[in-house]
Amino acid sequence: MDKTLFYFVGIALVASALGVSAIGLRFEGFPPTRAVLAAVVVYFAGMVAATTTFAVLNARDEQHSRQAKEAQAQATQPAGGTTTTTGGTTTTSTTTGAAPKSKATTVKLAANPTQIAYDTKSLSAKAGNVAIDFTNPNTALPHDVCVQTQGAQSLGCSDQVTGSSTSLSLQSLKAGKYTFYCSVPGHEQAGMKGTLTVQ
Repeated sequence: MDKTLFYFVGIALVASALGVSAIGLRFEGFPPTRAVLAAVVVYFAGMVAATTTFAVLNARDEQHSRQAKEAQAQATQPAGGTTTTTGGTTTTSTTTGAAPKSKATTVKLAANPTQIAYDTKSLSAKAGNVAIDFTNPNTALPHDVCVQTQGAQSLGCSDQVTGSSTSLSLQSLKAGKYTFYCSVPGHEQAGMKGTLTVQ
């Protein structure tokens, strides 16, 4: 309704402006009196106010309609996941929905604070989604954790961090052995690597 009135008043305003312009061009003495001039000014002020009012009402109705559609779309969306990084720590969270996702197996790994080495040479996890929570207590030397298959196919790397933690998420790992290592130049060669066994 507001949309129809907005268009109606807008068209009437344009038509009135064109009509008054045409009369003013045709008759030099228009408007003939101050009373007519005042009436024309009041008329156009009222038309502009009405057009503005209906434009605001129409915009409000469209916003409400858009918000209702967005709320309906969100209500019908399936569950999804979001990944955020804060202060060097990467966290993956899954929103609730109709279909629950399989929970990832989380394993802990840390760098040696004084040497170029991990705190372990072996990790184990269940087949499926695996998350490696990695901590580097060394504030001067950056480290990360990367995983690759036995055939040297890279599956991903975490962020390189110093004095903080991060996480590497691996999707749908099959049973088998994988290599984890630090990708900082020279660190893997110095012995910063190990074996991830997935069962």
